[in-house]
Amino acid sequence: QSQELLRRLMGLGLSPDICRNIASQVQDVDDEEKAWRKALYGLAGALPVSGEQLLEQGGVVAVIGPTGVGKTTTVAKLAARFCLRHGNRHVALITTDNFRIGAREQLNTYARILDVPVRSAGNVEELNAALNAFCDRRLILVDTAGMSQRDVRLSEQLSLLSAGNHRVRSLLALPATTQQADLERAMKAFAAARPDGVVLTKVDEAASLGGAFSAIIHSGLPLAYTTD
Repeated sequence: QSQELLRRLMGLGLSPDICRNIASQVQDVDDEEKAWRKALYGLAGALPVSGEQLLEQGGVVAVIGPTGVGKTTTVAKLAARFCLRHGNRHVALITTDNFRIGAREQLNTYARILDVPVRSAGNVEELNAALNAFCDRRLILVDTAGMSQRDVRLSEQLSLLSAGNHRVRSLLALPATTQQADLERAMKAFAAARPDGVVLTKVDEAASLGGAFSAIIHSGLPLAYTTD
């Protein structure tokens, strides 16, 4: 029965060490379906989750991550969620993405829809000026440029966020469609920003979530949000 349980866990795309660990927790259950339910419960318990407090605390929150993971739309979704609960007068947006064509226009469109202000910042001085201008807002969301882990500009972006006068917390956006090894490499690359949690994007496009869950469990970073 334990072999069948391991096979089902591996079928989720989970890494072998996590499968073995979960299977060892349900060795005492004889009924196959009860064992499977207990195994899924064990998986849920192993997955660190942060809940809503990051947004509810407010402050300055940057969404960071590799290229093409959906950072800008994630910023818009987080802003919309906060607006629905607390009103749009409490939210402002900043973009530090001066690299990607159309990045600012995309965020400007979202800002118009939500009726919230948006500013761009290309250096520490501009970022501080924007943060000072929005000091009366409960939540300031910062959209950052997407980069590969090997991009030299990555360190510039991360230092930009940490060098200012305001404490900037960050959420690391990662796509559920990416293989576990690549997710773990991205987590290592962005560790310098000390993210508070992970936003797992493109959940609806993923064939399975096991690889993403394995990467999150290995990293110890809590899962803050999922998007689809």
